[in-house]
Amino acid sequence: MKKLKNVIITIVLIMCINNVSLAHGGNITGWKDKNSKNITEYNGQYYGYHKENGVIHYHQVKWNEENQKWQIIAPAIYYDENFNKLEKDTATETNKIKVELVATVDGDTAKFKINEEQITVRFLGINTKETVDPKRGEEAWGKEASDFTKEKLGKATKIELEFDDIADEKDKYDRYLAWIWVDDELLQNLLVENGLAENYMLQNNYKYAGMLQESEEIAKNNKFGIWSEETKDIQNNENENKIIENNQINTQNNNLLYTMIGISIILIVSIFNIAHNRKKRK
Repeated sequence: MKKLKNVIITIVLIMCINNVSLAHGGNITGWKDKNSKNITEYNGQYYGYHKENGVIHYHQVKWNEENQKWQIIAPAIYYDENFNKLEKDTATETNKIKVELVATVDGDTAKFKINEEQITVRFLGINTKETVDPKRGEEAWGKEASDFTKEKLGKATKIELEFDDIADEKDKYDRYLAWIWVDDELLQNLLVENGLAENYMLQNNYKYAGMLQESEEIAKNNKFGIWSEETKDIQNNENENKIIENNQINTQNNNLLYTMIGISIILIVSIFNIAHNRKKRK
């Protein structure tokens, strides 16, 4: 039994180590100290470092007041000791597959024809607001994202799919996961930089992770689209409405519960009285 316990502990430790390596060595040095000497200011930006495979590299960071820690802005983007961005080689030869558009579903999903076969593709690494979800209805900026995708794909002279070596080929709904190239522009990045999509389930080692993280930060800073103050107000109103709805549902459920308890008590008392009266007669 002791041997089995040791084996389990070893497996857990290995998994933890692997997770840390995927997260680029964990948090940056001095991440809990706002005034840490390990955080460097350069040209109005802040940078922190950590080691990966024994080599130091830097990340751009910002102080998270709520959580009281330095937070990496874009984990997929590395900087050298002089705070020059280390460019990732995304120009490597890949197999891009030309496809024909069949139809767009919403901002992040479309149907294509490939080798006479129709497939549904979920755009890898991003998420747009819903337009066709029966549970959520139409969300703010969902229609704009859907229209943007429809226009870009509809007017394109060349559409290509690129599958990422690191990502799964399909999602749990059996939709293909791919990068979408529209006339040599990455559609995911166009959506993100215009504030019409946010990064979603984007692993730091995906081929274009750095590009998307950088574009999202720019869109946030400029308050484009889903990052605008208007969107925050809409979301706050939606949250308030949900709270009111939940309170109403809870009140209804409580009323039903109290009614059932009341009926149960009446039935128990009635049964007790009937049994008591029968006993008296005897």
